[in-house]
Amino acid sequence: MKTRLFIMVCLLFSLTSCNKWLDVELENKVDEDKLFSTAEGFQEALAGVYSQMAGKSMYGQALTMEYVDLMGQYYSYNSVGTAYTYFKDFDYTNSGVKSTIASFWNNLYNCIASANNILNWADKNKGVLGESNRNQVRGEALALRAFLHFDLYRLFCPDVKLSPRAEGIPYNKEFGVSLPPMYTVEEIVQLVINDLKEAETLLANDPIVSIVPYTLSSKSDADKYVARMNLYGVKAMLARVYQAKGDNVKAVAYAKEVIESGKFRLLEFASVDQTEALTDVLFSDEHIFSLRNKELKDYSEKLHRDEKKDGATSFKPLPFGGYYNWYEGNNDDVRYSKWFNLGDFMKYYMDNTDAFFRKMPMIKLSEMYLIVAESYLRGANINLTEAVSYLKTLREKRSNYIDISGYTRDELLTCLMNEYRREFLCEGVTFFYFKRIGATDIPNLTVEMSDEKYLWPYPAIEREMGHVQ
Repeated sequence: MKTRLFIMVCLLFSLTSCNKWLDVELENKVDEDKLFSTAEGFQEALAGVYSQMAGKSMYGQALTMEYVDLMGQYYSYNSVGTAYTYFKDFDYTNSGVKSTIASFWNNLYNCIASANNILNWADKNKGVLGESNRNQVRGEALALRAFLHFDLYRLFCPDVKLSPRAEGIPYNKEFGVSLPPMYTVEEIVQLVINDLKEAETLLANDPIVSIVPYTLSSKSDADKYVARMNLYGVKAMLARVYQAKGDNVKAVAYAKEVIESGKFRLLEFASVDQTEALTDVLFSDEHIFSLRNKELKDYSEKLHRDEKKDGATSFKPLPFGGYYNWYEGNNDDVRYSKWFNLGDFMKYYMDNTDAFFRKMPMIKLSEMYLIVAESYLRGANINLTEAVSYLKTLREKRSNYIDISGYTRDELLTCLMNEYRREFLCEGVTFFYFKRIGATDIPNLTVEMSDEKYLWPYPAIEREMGHVQ
């Protein structure tokens, strides 16, 4: 596998503040010696990684609202084009599908290479940063490396609970290594945890520790703390990873730590009863880690809206199928009432970008509530009362849904699945939920599901070069 540094020509966001973690611009073909000779240069390099990740071929579109949500079965089967149907049906035999999957593999590892290069220079130029800044830089870079490897695991590896000793993926910890070693699935998950735990220590004095982002007067100011990997993003990732590993005790502990930190808040149901310009359809106060990209509206429009030109209509490539039923026809559910308008998907269309900058949520507070609820439903110590408490809190913040206090465990598990489908529309989360629980009865699925269908194939070139078996 070739590893290269990709620093973006320019950033997709621009902010003005004395806090420089996001306020950067890059020139093309930056000389690395010059770039990493100042603390600002390290900040620029980190911002470049975030910009890479926010791009159309990554989490800005492809790995969220497009291909991953196709596999999450959000889109109408009958209206999805042939190229998309392969992904919706988990058919990886088509040459175009193989090429697309290979591009995601390369994109993810290129981002990892960029993070590793930052870590390499942080060790090489220790004197440039000072201890505090160096800890911040290394903590963010390590957390991003873990985040990216974890998604490679979720896409290309079998579930760790089912096949812990199966072949996994290369875990690239060095910049410029042509052939990173392969690890088993359980080793991959542990390496992710190791990076996150180190990042947690390094980010102990993260700027977010001294501020509550949602209390700031400007959403852009709040983004200084959440539109990047921060201490609580690391803790939320640890909750996500421990849940994937089946360690419900630690998953609950980390999820509760994030919830109880007071740094984030669930959207107040009543807060959407106001003008469109003041309505935060992205639930920004819940974002633990997100990626800013001003082009999200354009990306979503090309996927989710009909195009009319010269009297002809080109129908949307990815139409939603039965979204009315997802929300049980509940017009009061803020996700239904605010994300859809006469059939048009509005989630990334807010016009008041001065107040609400377009960004893709990577981890939200709502996921922490669902992690806790699920852990009490599937763990060794089942506690329906606790599960109901966390599910009910989330549901009440979204709508006036009926009380679930008397539900059985099976009914609560169904309720949990429904909340995943409602909550993470066009965020690339729901498919991974289905994979993690080994679901075979996914709503809207028209093919027979199996464990193998949850696995993207390794790129052929990686097999030919001997990087994977």
